[in-house]
Amino acid sequence: MYKKIIGFAVVFLLATAGNTYAYDVPMVTYKDVADQAWEKDYVYTLSALGIIEGYPDSGYHSEEALSRETFIKLLVATAKLDISHASGSVPADAAGRWSAPYIAVASERHWIEFMVNEAGELKPEQPITREEVAATVGKYLLDKAEMTGSQWTSGDWSKERDERAFTDSSKINANLAPYVFYTVNRTVMEGDNQGFRPKSGLIRSEAAVVINRLIDIEATEKELEVTGFYAIKSSPAIGRMPLVDNVAMGWSHLEYDTAGTAKLGTDTTTYKVPDGYADVVESADQARVHKELMVFYNDGKKLSVFLQDAPAQEAFIGQLVTKLRDPAFGFSGVSLDFEGLMDASDAPNYLQFVRDVKVAIGSKTLTVSVPPDYYYKGYDLKGLSETADTINLMAYDFTHYDSNLPSAPLPLVRDGVERALRQGVPASKLVLGISKQANQWITTNGKVTTAGPGIDLVEKRLEDPTAAKTWSMPYFLKLIQYKDGSTANEIYYEDTQSIAKKIWLAKVYSLKGISLWHMGNFTAADWDTIAKR
Repeated sequence: MYKKIIGFAVVFLLATAGNTYAYDVPMVTYKDVADQAWEKDYVYTLSALGIIEGYPDSGYHSEEALSRETFIKLLVATAKLDISHASGSVPADAAGRWSAPYIAVASERHWIEFMVNEAGELKPEQPITREEVAATVGKYLLDKAEMTGSQWTSGDWSKERDERAFTDSSKINANLAPYVFYTVNRTVMEGDNQGFRPKSGLIRSEAAVVINRLIDIEATEKELEVTGFYAIKSSPAIGRMPLVDNVAMGWSHLEYDTAGTAKLGTDTTTYKVPDGYADVVESADQARVHKELMVFYNDGKKLSVFLQDAPAQEAFIGQLVTKLRDPAFGFSGVSLDFEGLMDASDAPNYLQFVRDVKVAIGSKTLTVSVPPDYYYKGYDLKGLSETADTINLMAYDFTHYDSNLPSAPLPLVRDGVERALRQGVPASKLVLGISKQANQWITTNGKVTTAGPGIDLVEKRLEDPTAAKTWSMPYFLKLIQYKDGSTANEIYYEDTQSIAKKIWLAKVYSLKGISLWHMGNFTAADWDTIAKR
């Protein structure tokens, strides 16, 4: 079985201003998966998804044979099936085992009945064969392809068998062959110069490949919307408008300093209508991009007071509606980015405010940006998703410098998505926020300082041949290490490779799309990756 890491899975307990913030999410480093190991990305990807864990000795044990029950667990976890209400039968020799709920789910769907012998035994600890893996996966895939299933099993499978011409095809169980060859057809498994080797066992590293390929097949079939935040210094990205479906113009903010009144600010601070805005609007219109006005505010304490100030809210909403109707902009909706609500008592007030905004703007769209809910409790995610058209999850500010925790490790991003889904946000409304940023640790004479270097400086450092660049696990971020004299530097960076992984994650969870904070920070290589989504 896949056992939990004890004392090696990193759990961050972050203390700030008297509060303890916990990310109870394993971020595991496997001591026996070398940097050059061919299975490294597969193993760490499944670990980041929470599908696999490891052993108490902090190893993955790549070369160990995989048991039947372990593979069944992997497949059920991959399918994201609820194991709490399964009604399938569990063979007597599996009842009471850790794997029983997973076996019940698989049994309910008729994926594994062929493994049960005449005595009614599954033999869950028995090493699983390649034939059994392929048959189980084939049944799973054909369940999801109901229109082609009967046609395939009634005869089309034999064409695949003949085309593959495995030297040992005759050794594949005739009853399982249609399912085995469907798995081969979908490129989840393949043969080698020895044939398909149906009776050989499957080791743990090979299982990681099988599950990754299975996830990839389903992920590549998904389509994503892309929202670009055109804010701060985004003018270099004006030509990228055709690559996004929606653009949120970061041109306004809430001004609230006096009880009873508030203002939609558009001419001061960072979030203001820029000079030359007409060119941006024209570019978006030519690309037929949906345009929303982004409204920003990040003072949680003042925001809490504002949400109890009905006259101030009325004044603000009135100005917002006026701006949305301004033909000079042609906004199709509004994107609210109101940050900093940590107290659960604020959640009903913010929800009511969002409902009032939705009523006031009528048919125009409403996007609400929210943080992951680890310690920001002032956001009723389910209620907000019932009101808004889109929920933008800002899953990228996990940074904790004392713990060397960078901004957006993939395991934490995945957990943030799952938490939002569990709270009732439909995947069809959830957008995964991706922020192009870097975190730097600088060590001089044993003293550590931190920085948030600009993207242009990090890109120049990437070109430095003396800097070490690695694909950092388990974070799935680029790690740049170099020295300036006696000063050691480490930079974790959201590069093109890590952005691609987050796009993939959004597809794995069938989310509505991704958002880019902010458009001006993304490089040409990033945009090439985004265009291929």
